[in-house]
Amino acid sequence: MGCAVSTEDDIPNRRASDDPAEMAKSSGIDRDLDRAKQEEEGKVKLLLLGAGESGKSTIFKQMRILYGTARGDDELRMYGVVIRHNVIVAVRKLCVHLRNLGLEEELSKEKGIENGGSKITPKQAYDELIAHLIDNTASVSEESLHNGDRNDWVGQSPRVGLAANNDAKQFLQHVEAIRILWQSNTMKEVWSKRAQVNVIDGHKEYFQDINRISAATFKPTTQDILLARMRTTQVVMERYRIDGIEFEMY
Repeated sequence: MGCAVSTEDDIPNRRASDDPAEMAKSSGIDRDLDRAKQEEEGKVKLLLLGAGESGKSTIFKQMRILYGTARGDDELRMYGVVIRHNVIVAVRKLCVHLRNLGLEEELSKEKGIENGGSKITPKQAYDELIAHLIDNTASVSEESLHNGDRNDWVGQSPRVGLAANNDAKQFLQHVEAIRILWQSNTMKEVWSKRAQVNVIDGHKEYFQDINRISAATFKPTTQDILLARMRTTQVVMERYRIDGIEFEMY
């Protein structure tokens, strides 16, 4: 067995940390890390947890209204589609509930409502909605699928998906039937039992304001946005600065 001896010259850069440039670079990194740590420790982080429909998204909206930036037209158009979609979802649930409660005969006894020279009964309005929105038994021409108002400010939004956009289009096609059915006494009875089919209480404001929501100039208000329901499918994080303190909400 042999032995070998090494010298200092044989060990390259053993004490590179003694290099002034390297030491200055390392100190700078340490200072940056300390500063980032202090900034992170100064933040208030809020994690919202809860079951569906427990109000997490509503808190996000309220914080945005109070401390965030104003919503742009693209976001307002998205909420316009969501609101009209919400109305169609509620109409589907209420019509099915009306049928399950056996109130169709009561509905047929109600008289029609005059509307611009035409007359449609609540039962006819109900039958239209059942055929087009629930049973899908109506024959719909290709033209009627694309007969939305080209001057409609809301239009379509790629941010909410195909189903919501289709519902918003159907809302405009059947808005008169929705309005007449909503005004019927039978629907008032169904509405009183809405909890059985999980219809949002606040959506009553949409039904009461249906003429405004269906107008070509409709632009969602702050209250409209607070009442809108859109399923959250990913982690959402927003930052706010309140009285000099950084907040992060998840």
